[in-house]
Amino acid sequence: MGQSKLRVAMLSTGEEVLHGDITDTNAAWLSRRCFEEGFALHRRVTVGDAVDDIAIELVRCSQVSDVVIVNGGLGPTTDDLTTEAMAMAMDVDLELNNHWLTELKARFEKNGKTMPKSNIKQAMLPEGAELVDNPVGSACGFAATLNDCLFFFTPGVPSEFKHMFDNEIVPRLQAGFPNTTKQEIQRLYTFGFSESLLNDKLETLSLPNEFELGYRSSLPFIEVKLFSPRQHSDISLITDAIRNVLGDRLVGDGQPMLASVGQLLEQSKMTISVAEKFSGGYLANWLNQAEPTKEAFVQGWVLSESSLVADGDYNPLAAVLAMATASRENAGVDIGLACGNMEAGRVALGLSAADGDWGIVVKPRRSQTNENFRCYTATMLLDMLRRYLCGYEMFPDIASLVITESLHIPVDAGESASQSE
Repeated sequence: MGQSKLRVAMLSTGEEVLHGDITDTNAAWLSRRCFEEGFALHRRVTVGDAVDDIAIELVRCSQVSDVVIVNGGLGPTTDDLTTEAMAMAMDVDLELNNHWLTELKARFEKNGKTMPKSNIKQAMLPEGAELVDNPVGSACGFAATLNDCLFFFTPGVPSEFKHMFDNEIVPRLQAGFPNTTKQEIQRLYTFGFSESLLNDKLETLSLPNEFELGYRSSLPFIEVKLFSPRQHSDISLITDAIRNVLGDRLVGDGQPMLASVGQLLEQSKMTISVAEKFSGGYLANWLNQAEPTKEAFVQGWVLSESSLVADGDYNPLAAVLAMATASRENAGVDIGLACGNMEAGRVALGLSAADGDWGIVVKPRRSQTNENFRCYTATMLLDMLRRYLCGYEMFPDIASLVITESLHIPVDAGESASQSE
């Protein structure tokens, strides 16, 4: 069966997954792995712990899919009902799998324990099901067929699930469906474009057959994804064409922005400090999340916005550049970054270095929550750092922000260049 015709689905079970008590990380992981192996999911479904509901959904999946990977509900407790539901859907009885029962008893005895009676439940499989080994847990998996649809049942524990999929299920799928093409994704992270403008710029590209562009908006970034057959000869050519379109709005090539800035800091051997008012430590916390930026980050200040100077001569740009300079000089670093107060819906941002200072005042282009604006100001500061390290234009147009004022004070010239809204 060709890749275009194979319909693969995932069914997740459990009240805790259905009601959001836990995040279904297994589903996201499986979606990525299935795509990489050429078995892209066509649907994902979540159902609670009621045996009738699970059985109904198993039948429904069998009617619209060729392969279904079922996750969860194979444990020893009374709310683990997936195996029973599959027997109900198949209209067969459960039968004891003596091989797995012997394996379970041996594992408990190896640890000097007696197997609890409740674990016998994990050796009961629907009649005709094929055991799928689980060397890292007590819940075996199994494979079964319903309405010509192939089902794989897997435990919910992520480490067990991932091991079973990679080592047991993928080889079976590859053997059963040999005509699939493995896929890969190139990920390019952008900051500054709107989704519509980005789409307009990239839709002019001519893509080879089996190539596809996708977008994922995750504030404040838009991720551009290039899907293609693995190791296709045109991947580099198409990816370069996308890079050229994105230009200096490309903030991460194959990795998020923070990792890219970390590489730039490593290469330049420069150190940084941060002083924050409105952003409230957002940038300092972010910088500590990756080792390269953490190594370059020497000192952070978080200052109260109530320290606003209120006299008539107060200049937000001058104030934020003074903060950036003080931060740099106090910490003895190469670059100081600063975020000023929120005043009349606007925030000043500054970068101070040995060869000059750069400052901007930004406001949201449209209504934003306070938290989102904090995220944008911290990202804008990080982008100013990236632009400085790359030698890019420091005052670009940003889709979600309006730059109302900007100021550059070059050290050698002793003069300032500024512009206003």
